[in-house]
Amino acid sequence: MRYFIIVASLMLFAFGGEIVYIGSSTIGGTVLPKLAKDFSDKTGIRFNTIKIPGSGEGIKALLEGETKLAGISRNIKNSERKKGLRFFIIAYDAIGVVVNKDNPVKDLTKEQIKKIFAGEITNWKDVGGEDMPIKTTTEILTAKRATQIVFTELVFETKKLVGTYGPNNTEVDKPVDEVAFVSKNKGAIAATSMVFFKNNPNVHSISVGGIEPTEKNIANGSYPISRPLELVTKKDIDKDHLKFLNYIYSQEAQKYINNTFVAVKLERK
Repeated sequence: MRYFIIVASLMLFAFGGEIVYIGSSTIGGTVLPKLAKDFSDKTGIRFNTIKIPGSGEGIKALLEGETKLAGISRNIKNSERKKGLRFFIIAYDAIGVVVNKDNPVKDLTKEQIKKIFAGEITNWKDVGGEDMPIKTTTEILTAKRATQIVFTELVFETKKLVGTYGPNNTEVDKPVDEVAFVSKNKGAIAATSMVFFKNNPNVHSISVGGIEPTEKNIANGSYPISRPLELVTKKDIDKDHLKFLNYIYSQEAQKYINNTFVAVKLERK
């Protein structure tokens, strides 16, 4: 498993004020609040601001100097690398394909999933389920959120969001809204980070091509719809941010992250 060790040779610069995080809600809305609080309690370094407008907005804020710490729930782009950004993979996440608890379908191929979200397969009976209409839901496509981008690239093999999904697709604001839609509609299906539904009794994830989104399958790369979760900084990292990044890779922090995602640096017994 790939991870990056932060070494003392990184350039250090003084930094006044608090640490501000802007970016992915998959990171900022789940594990980061507790990690930030624990880090502040241990070090006295303030970390009180977490904004979650999405991965793309986080990178934009980083480049424009609004923050020194961004978060993305996708691979960093070559164009972003060329701008001198440093990225740190802190965990791996699976994008789960989730259906209503009363839907008997347990497995779909990636091709079937593609055709369902494209609006080419519109009834569950055509994929081994009951005779009922399929209702797809996604985040707002024009918002270009990282989860939707990654899912589209991995399933459709395109970066185009608008026009790729079926005309009857229901767009909602956030991943929790997708899960809520699936919870209330027996024929619904969504694709979102597993953290947003793993403890919801009204939905269940399905396997993809016979491969379940288990920790082992995510970590070894066999589950086909997964992604890295990354913190991003500019080339020069000040001492407070360096301390936080090193804390993220501590056994304590990685153990906590592993409760929700698949940690990258954890002693497994």
